[in-house]
Amino acid sequence: MHLLNLGILAHVDAGKTSLTERLLHSVGVTDEIGSVDAGNTRTDTLALERQRGITIKSAVVSFPIDDVTVNLIDTPGHPDFIAEVERVLGVLDGAVLVVSAVEGVQAQTRVLMRTLQRLRIPTLLFVNKIDRRGARYGGVLRAIAERLTPAIVPMGRVEGLGA
Repeated sequence: MHLLNLGILAHVDAGKTSLTERLLHSVGVTDEIGSVDAGNTRTDTLALERQRGITIKSAVVSFPIDDVTVNLIDTPGHPDFIAEVERVLGVLDGAVLVVSAVEGVQAQTRVLMRTLQRLRIPTLLFVNKIDRRGARYGGVLRAIAERLTPAIVPMGRVEGLGA
């Protein structure tokens, strides 16, 4: 069986843990999608994480897809916990860099992208929170192209932006 270590990285409040919960539900690991606000996510296990609604320590959840075991690693987004993210980078086969459609590209997003590029970690950019008020589509794609990488290819379309 092959292993795939996949990290979920982003700036604070981009929705890393919520995306992790959706992925876990999609592959059948969980029957219900956990909520950061409700404090019942699989990866935020510390009392302080559940109380504050932030990820403080990286957490791994594993699941099989065909003959591959995926180790999905949810990382903190707050700059105070960047050491946790740095510890994970050495084991990653790939990364999902989450960008909020509301807040857009943040300073922390740029730091993470530069690091992923320097380490040559294959990276997929995922625009999250497209359903939130204030979500932007074209502006976020332009910011990604200008501030992160011009090598972007939108792989979907948005309906009901900010609904």
